[in-house]
Amino acid sequence: MKQTGTATLKAAAALMCASALTTPAFAQDEDDAQVQQRGIAEIVVTAQRREQSLQDVPIAVSALGGDQIAEAGLTNSLAIGDNVPNLEIKTFGGVPNIFIRGVGNNDFNSSSVGPISIYRDDVVVAATGSQMFALFDVDRIEVLRGPQGTLFGKNTTGGAIHYISRLPGDYFEGYARAGYGRFDLFEAEGAVTMPLAEGLSMRASGIVRRRDGERVNLFTGDRAIDVDEAAVRAILRYNPHSDLDLRLSGGTGRDRSDYFHPKPLGTAGGANIFGYSDPAPDDWSVLNFNGDSRNYSDNAWASLNVTIGLGGGLTLKSITGYDDTEVDNRVDVDGSPLRIDEITNKTETEQFSQEFQLSYSEDGLDAIVGLFYFDENLENVSAADLIGELTFAQGAIPLRTDATRDNKSYAVFGQVSYGVTDRLGLTIGGRYTWDKVDVTHRAFLVPGYFDDDVPNGPEIDLVPYAELSDIFKAFSWRLAADYDVTDDVMAYASVTKGFKSGTFNIGIITSVAERTKVEPEYLTSYEIGIKSTLFDRRVRFNASAFYYDYTDLQVLSVNQQGNGVPTLGLDNAADATVKGLEVEILAEPVEPLSLGLNFGLLDATYKNYTSGAVDPVTGQPRDFSGNRLPNAPKFTMSSFAAYTFPISSDLEAGLRAEYNYTGKRYFNNGEDEQVSSGDGHGLVNLRAKLAAKDSGWELAAWAKNVFGEKFLMDATDLRDFGFIPLYYGERPTWGVEAIARF
Repeated sequence: MKQTGTATLKAAAALMCASALTTPAFAQDEDDAQVQQRGIAEIVVTAQRREQSLQDVPIAVSALGGDQIAEAGLTNSLAIGDNVPNLEIKTFGGVPNIFIRGVGNNDFNSSSVGPISIYRDDVVVAATGSQMFALFDVDRIEVLRGPQGTLFGKNTTGGAIHYISRLPGDYFEGYARAGYGRFDLFEAEGAVTMPLAEGLSMRASGIVRRRDGERVNLFTGDRAIDVDEAAVRAILRYNPHSDLDLRLSGGTGRDRSDYFHPKPLGTAGGANIFGYSDPAPDDWSVLNFNGDSRNYSDNAWASLNVTIGLGGGLTLKSITGYDDTEVDNRVDVDGSPLRIDEITNKTETEQFSQEFQLSYSEDGLDAIVGLFYFDENLENVSAADLIGELTFAQGAIPLRTDATRDNKSYAVFGQVSYGVTDRLGLTIGGRYTWDKVDVTHRAFLVPGYFDDDVPNGPEIDLVPYAELSDIFKAFSWRLAADYDVTDDVMAYASVTKGFKSGTFNIGIITSVAERTKVEPEYLTSYEIGIKSTLFDRRVRFNASAFYYDYTDLQVLSVNQQGNGVPTLGLDNAADATVKGLEVEILAEPVEPLSLGLNFGLLDATYKNYTSGAVDPVTGQPRDFSGNRLPNAPKFTMSSFAAYTFPISSDLEAGLRAEYNYTGKRYFNNGEDEQVSSGDGHGLVNLRAKLAAKDSGWELAAWAKNVFGEKFLMDATDLRDFGFIPLYYGERPTWGVEAIARF
């Protein structure tokens, strides 16, 4: 394991612990409080679509509680990657790329669909533009690792991530938070619960976050990578008795932040095809680009959850969801003052979903059956200013792509868990999914499209207009057994099959050959695990080992046309095997001290994959068999140590230190060193607080990437254009905040 920076190594040795699971911010009764005083508190999750203790669920689940989210300073939905083993998250062209255990989406097209499903308060969030949102007033986040095709549906080959909001209670309470930090960071957040009548209450919350760019654009002299986002949410809950729970939720979010711009690495003697080279290649605080920069989005959503107890152990649940998102994304891909590769994406996505669940729980039997309907409509207009330094007559490519997609999905599912004995439980589940996908697509050249002083010329078809349609059907299933070795130790084993639905490649392409249809990809997972709470509830130790048989991977790959021009295709190009180990430890050896350690080991490789791309040396198609999958580091680790101590009868202080490490990653299929992170990297984060013992108020100071570790988050293989965009992680930041609770 290689890493830069001796300071981070010393920090890791000093911590000897890791960020694992902390307690969600649940309102607790006296019995729960007494359990918490005796050791690590229980965490309740809904990984099997019903409330269970984390330690009773025979699935690899990480749960991040509201307190941990706040103390770790996680600001948006994509910021959780460092806190969960074998979870990697980045953005590619403004599109979230999420990988769990090496399974993920490495596509920059806004029409892409990943194999990790995102859920918000039980409702699937399918549109890529909707999956990036601010984190505020969150009860917990559940990360389910491995296929979840039975209860969570298609496109969960790698897993699912569920963001769960805090619900209104039956008394008036809330909080307000304000913060200021480096680069003129300003944050304001608040929430309040208001009882309205017997059994009726509402919780309203919101956040504003703004920051000047943490880089400087030498071309304009302005700050770059500004942050400007805001969101609000309201939840109306009617819960008059235990047999009726009605929740009406709605919210909206607005993001006017910059795109996360790269620094270009020239591949022609250090320069790109026009001779440009980065004037400050070793200085990650500066950029030098001419293009417009934006990653704008507007999102509105609503959901209605109704739970009715029918008696006799039966419960009926209805989940209705609606989501509408508009994205305006503009990217200067080449990251230089030249017009070589600049892309704009405007995407509108509207989705509606309806799910019905009928569950039974009594006499050692837990069963659930359900119906699911999903309808998504996507419209996308993309424009790529390729080699715009040349006039059209000299070969510039003003490319525009218009595309639509209508995806209707139907599913029926069920799962049964039965306690065969007091210690042995068995689970069997299945889901049948029927998808109908209709798309339209056209790609064409528009001479003068990017020049305001020149009228547009006649359109020239590259990929003529087409209407395409197909139906994809699949069955996913799960078999599992769990055994209570002791009252505090549970072992489990499972075999699960999941799938990612078929689709069409309707992104930015230049030939009909690239407008491919791909069939579903399938993943069969074999997993064993253990969950234990030891030493009088002072230590929680969870571990899992897994093996994946991954077939018909949908791979975004570079191919060659007969004239040698590179093309970008989406194909069922490969099979793969993935195997690994995950360990999560939380320890509270004495009451004021908490220690944690999470780590993941991963071996994710293509089993057979011959690309259409030609090796420039041999002239033969490149054989990627045996290569590591993109964004699949062999080792990841997160750790923390937190210590709280009294300083008076009314005041207490706390210190928290984190060390997070990510191993070397490749960002393309070819294991090319130039398109990799180089080495692994480790980050140290610190937080100190002064608070009232009654939790009425808190003052805190924090710092991230304390030792200024310079690291790569992503790199794009654009060597055919003579450069590789390098995306560096965030520079050191720090700030202060004040929190008042009432």
